[in-house]
Amino acid sequence: MDTANMRRLVPAAVACALIGTVGPARASCGSASCSLMTDRYAQGIGEAHIGWSADLRLEAVTQDRLRTGTTRLDPGQVTGEEAIERRTRNRNLVTTLTRGLDREWSVSLRLPIVQRDHAHDLVDEQTGLADTPERWRFTRVGDVQLLVRRQRLAEDGASGFALFGGLKLPTGSITVVNADGSRAERALQPGTGTTDLVLGIAARHAVGLADAWLAQAGVSQALNRRESFRPGTRVDLSAGWSHAWSPGLGSVLQLNWRHRGHDSGAQAEPGNSGSTTLDLSPGITVATGPASTLYAYLQLPLYQKVSGVQLVPRRAFAAGWTQDF
Repeated sequence: MDTANMRRLVPAAVACALIGTVGPARASCGSASCSLMTDRYAQGIGEAHIGWSADLRLEAVTQDRLRTGTTRLDPGQVTGEEAIERRTRNRNLVTTLTRGLDREWSVSLRLPIVQRDHAHDLVDEQTGLADTPERWRFTRVGDVQLLVRRQRLAEDGASGFALFGGLKLPTGSITVVNADGSRAERALQPGTGTTDLVLGIAARHAVGLADAWLAQAGVSQALNRRESFRPGTRVDLSAGWSHAWSPGLGSVLQLNWRHRGHDSGAQAEPGNSGSTTLDLSPGITVATGPASTLYAYLQLPLYQKVSGVQLVPRRAFAAGWTQDF
């Protein structure tokens, strides 16, 4: 088998998009997405594709554990909050269309559809009991991303790096209400309402015909404030190793570190926003054609530190399909 074919079979670490995640007294309900690498190198492809590519991915993140700092909380241990958060189920369908212009330049449009189910119990001021349930269930378009990427490949084809950048646009709603007409808090909405600058760098180095190491760093920074809300800066760092076991089967192992800054503004909850996490992400890929791959990934938390009281997940899943045309 030649080197080019083996590179294509090194598994994808395709992953989750950057989706938009008064007073001191409500725990963060939490919107969430996975934090895996998203660059083309992570798909095991060192060479650029000229033409169209598509990625269709479904991810599932259920936040059902309360945490303060690095300590897990039982609901009965929560004090001084307006509500006791119970769970947030996130189901995100992310479609990415990419146009390779030449061997170096490509542009991408990433469209997320967010399905979210959140429940909490309001705390009665007189009795102190959490006895009034509230729930929001919706499926809406999230914040779209437009990205430009430039990649360079070494002459030997073993190493390469890429720079990417663009904007996250305020296409997701910030006015979703529940059946009672109550507007969801801003951190729960499908969009942030802000335009964010996204910048990053990625690298890949092939080791032999079947292995490669991968690395990526990215930052997302809101450029404005919308209705007294500005999301905190997000920084992602990832590193991984991929291996092709056979022409049709591959595996990958990643470490994914993410830091979210505090949200700000009158509609934000600075005391209950902001976190630092480290996840271990094993994955498997199956080639279904010369330019088509099915993949599935499990993301397991190794370290979770949050500000205030927040919901966190026990695990996350991502599965999908990529195709070059």
